[in-house]
Amino acid sequence: MKSFYLTTPIYYVNDAPHIGHAYTTVAGDVLTRWHRQRGEAVWFLTGTDEHGQKVMRTAEANGVAPQAWADKLVEEAWKPNWRALNIANDDFIRTTEDRHMDRVQKFLTSLKDKGFIYQGDFEGPYCVGCEEFKLPGDLLEGNLCPIHSKPVENVKETNWFFKLSEFAQPLLDHYKNNPEACQPESARNEVVAFLEGGVSDLSISRSTFDWGIPVPWDTDQVVYVWFDALLNYATAVGLTDAPDSEGGKKFAATWPADVHLVGKDILRFHAVIWPAMLMAAGLAVPKKVFAHGWLLVGGEKMSKSKLTGIAPRDI
Repeated sequence: MKSFYLTTPIYYVNDAPHIGHAYTTVAGDVLTRWHRQRGEAVWFLTGTDEHGQKVMRTAEANGVAPQAWADKLVEEAWKPNWRALNIANDDFIRTTEDRHMDRVQKFLTSLKDKGFIYQGDFEGPYCVGCEEFKLPGDLLEGNLCPIHSKPVENVKETNWFFKLSEFAQPLLDHYKNNPEACQPESARNEVVAFLEGGVSDLSISRSTFDWGIPVPWDTDQVVYVWFDALLNYATAVGLTDAPDSEGGKKFAATWPADVHLVGKDILRFHAVIWPAMLMAAGLAVPKKVFAHGWLLVGGEKMSKSKLTGIAPRDI
């Protein structure tokens, strides 16, 4: 019997959780409790995203190593928060765990072996807060991130690229044939419009800092934090493990995910990049990505970086 598998996003450990994070996690808890009451086998995953420039800079600003910063936040802020809210998650994945990092490297190597990864040069605007390369049309006043209201940085690197452009049409076909795969309808319309506008290949490594998973064949570079983070949904249940191993059997019984709950600001990552990665690997794509809205403060998204987050324990 395949389990009902639901995930929350894995959350950045640059600061403590606010009620926006609790909103998604409680929604996942409600859904999975309902499926458990129906007698279904349920697997509910949450966790933390611990690599990338944003986490590294926060740790440096606090005078500690990134791993020490992540360890402290996970044990003192994130896990206690979910215990206080009585969240019944079955697993908690951290992207600094060996089980995740080893499987990411195996997955990445398999995509390179299949011809979906190549080396190239990249230059463009990058928001460290979003950990995302931006399109010029995404920016306010020419150089401000619309989510963080901070100037973007221009990044120029020789990186490894994933052939994302090859999957624009397969993804369009997927959403046309399976409209329930991206909900609500407004979210699906946004994804379809983005795909129809043309999709560029994706830079999936960084060479200007070292806080990340090393690229297996080029250890001077680390895996782009989103390419690393998205894989958590599959590495947590045994991605790349041998079919007859414990991990392989878990993967067969769990994958594909039934629901990925995400905030609307990370929709494109989950509904464009993530299924394309899976298609390239010859794996089933998630059954549904559901993007919810934001809890607002003063008309803006609640934000750790803008100090508008309300701590769940306070209420």
